[in-house]
Amino acid sequence: MVLDLLRKQMAHKEDAAERHRIAAILDAALVQRSRLSIRFDTAASSLTGVTGQILSVEGGVLVLELDGLAQLPRKFIGQAIVCFFRIVEREDRHREIFYSFTVVIRNVRQSRNNAILVATDLPEVIDGTQRRKSLRLAPDLQKFSHLSLWKYDASGGFDITKPTVSFSHFREMQALLENISAGGLRLAIRRDLLKKQQLSPQKGDRFIVFFTFAGEAPRLRTEYWLVAKTNNVRPDPISGDVTLGLEFIANGTRQTESNKILWGKVDDNVIEDLAQRIYEWHLALYRDKGLS
Repeated sequence: MVLDLLRKQMAHKEDAAERHRIAAILDAALVQRSRLSIRFDTAASSLTGVTGQILSVEGGVLVLELDGLAQLPRKFIGQAIVCFFRIVEREDRHREIFYSFTVVIRNVRQSRNNAILVATDLPEVIDGTQRRKSLRLAPDLQKFSHLSLWKYDASGGFDITKPTVSFSHFREMQALLENISAGGLRLAIRRDLLKKQQLSPQKGDRFIVFFTFAGEAPRLRTEYWLVAKTNNVRPDPISGDVTLGLEFIANGTRQTESNKILWGKVDDNVIEDLAQRIYEWHLALYRDKGLS
């Protein structure tokens, strides 16, 4: 009996701690006016691309203001929605963390300025997903207008006209960008290309990485010069292909007057503006396909 009582007390404390954690996350999202990406049940609705923000958290009721909708019929009452958002923990080097939760719509109305307001219960669970710098995506090659790598030799020089892995190699599927993050990328190189370029990748090898993006983004660079260190090499014993795990260790910026590259160390294993672009890709995928 005593053991059962202790278990109930511990469960009660854990429940209270979880409620406090959820309240703190929602409060931070409210204060920071975090943007929500909102996914409706695809079986019940074709709505996509809906965003919003938390308007209030009071009396056990969560009120969301939705964007991108002229109206939301009351038939949506009772349906579940998934909300994906981020908050910034400024105490820890401006770290950004993603969260998601699922709630059921309890009421729908329009505000005086014709905004769509949705009332729900407070979420019982808020899932922490990935830090922004940890987001890894397998981007469509069409997102790039150029992508090349050069083997970095001991002298530090490289022939810019002769990339080890060129954009045409990617287009011809001789090389594959399996994923990219703000801290590195995973690259697969086919056996024929390895032989042609006389490559025998080893852990610790360094590469110069250059890429530009096909689409512009406000306040973000379109051109990147990076030095990447090979952290792991995984040969395929059957195909002879090799997959490389590369970590970005230096970030270069082309100087306008001299056209030279000014190099700087990558801090905290993350390139901030690249992280932002990948985050926006992630949100677009989430809105369009319901990925989290």
